[in-house]
Amino acid sequence: MSKIMKIYFSPSGTTKQVVEQVASNFDNQSENYDLLNFSEAKEFSAQDIAIVGLPIFAGRLPKSGRDRLAKLKGNNTKAIAITNYGNAHVSDALLELVDLLKENNFDVVAAATTVSHHSIFDGVAVGRPDSEDIEKINEFSKKCADKIESGESLKSEIPGNRPYVDYKQLPFEISCDETVCAFCYDCVSVCPEKAIPDDDPIDTDLDICSRCSACISICPEDARKFSGEAFETKKPAFESANSERKEPEFFL
Repeated sequence: MSKIMKIYFSPSGTTKQVVEQVASNFDNQSENYDLLNFSEAKEFSAQDIAIVGLPIFAGRLPKSGRDRLAKLKGNNTKAIAITNYGNAHVSDALLELVDLLKENNFDVVAAATTVSHHSIFDGVAVGRPDSEDIEKINEFSKKCADKIESGESLKSEIPGNRPYVDYKQLPFEISCDETVCAFCYDCVSVCPEKAIPDDDPIDTDLDICSRCSACISICPEDARKFSGEAFETKKPAFESANSERKEPEFFL
């Protein structure tokens, strides 16, 4: 029987949630590949079904997630490609993901963009994915299962441009309140960029930090947060500009 390979890069946990929701519509046994922690080479079989989810960072796949995903190879392995974003802009990310999977010998059968609570600006897409999103994701998942059963591949054109939009480094600072930090070092272990020193969880090397928010999401004391003048200035304008609800989109 085919196995479901749940593959995700999910710093704030929302992309994992979407991948898990899609997988819940299949009866197959499953395996997890969390690209925040898994960076090894791996090849999947033609019998496997890969559900691959990455977030969108300023219109692109996150570099660390992309680099780790590039080490995973298919063998004409069926794949469902998902990019998850915070109700702002999809840009070229889904096209980038589909291209990468095809380059790595995955047979992409379907693709989707889904909406979740924004990982940086917490006033955007609050509560997403909500019940309406989940219902649409479930309908999409069942169509994917039927398509896999039929042996068909992706037919829809994926929006986006090649070359992809340039990467952007966000200027926001990440601060840690030393009076609240419990020095559990969870942030050190989860950081995909190794931007937090092993011996000093209060510090963050902002030159290599991708602002993925993994350290903020994992902190049990809520000691870490985005901060600084650039962040405080951008926050109200961004939240106002992206307040109108966007819907998930599906491609079969």
